[in-house]
Amino acid sequence: MLKENPLRLDFYERYQEIIKEYNQGKSLEDTIKAFDNLNNFIKDLNVEDARAMRENLTEESLAIFDLLRDGKTLTSEETKQVKKIAGDTLTKLKEEKLRINRWRESRQITAQVKTIIFDTLQWLPQKSYTDYDVSEKTINVYQHIYTNYPGGVNTVYSRAGK
Repeated sequence: MLKENPLRLDFYERYQEIIKEYNQGKSLEDTIKAFDNLNNFIKDLNVEDARAMRENLTEESLAIFDLLRDGKTLTSEETKQVKKIAGDTLTKLKEEKLRINRWRESRQITAQVKTIIFDTLQWLPQKSYTDYDVSEKTINVYQHIYTNYPGGVNTVYSRAGK
């Protein structure tokens, strides 16, 4: 889940804490507490895993949506607009540049990927996103795309292909 969406780091950290508590505990109470914490953690993971469906997004679009929304308080209408932009950004990239094998090795194509992301993010709600925000979000989305989409028709990241 962390690879799919870098903003899920809190789940990883929470899991590490549960493991640490379990390894430190020697009593039955500590073991039961760790088990209860693990059960609650699994429930939260299941809720998070279904969030893409609740948000009416794909897992891939959800990751970009989360990156765009991070640190922002949005109205309902702005949220819809940001969801659309997240989907449009990914669709445009997958239709064009991410189909190219080893696109990350070409400076020209990586620059084009950044430009597509930047141009698409220009449509973010101006009331909530400054020019600085757009530049920052462009970098965040590009880093996510660079990490998760190596390129080529058959190598584009997909949940089923993990």
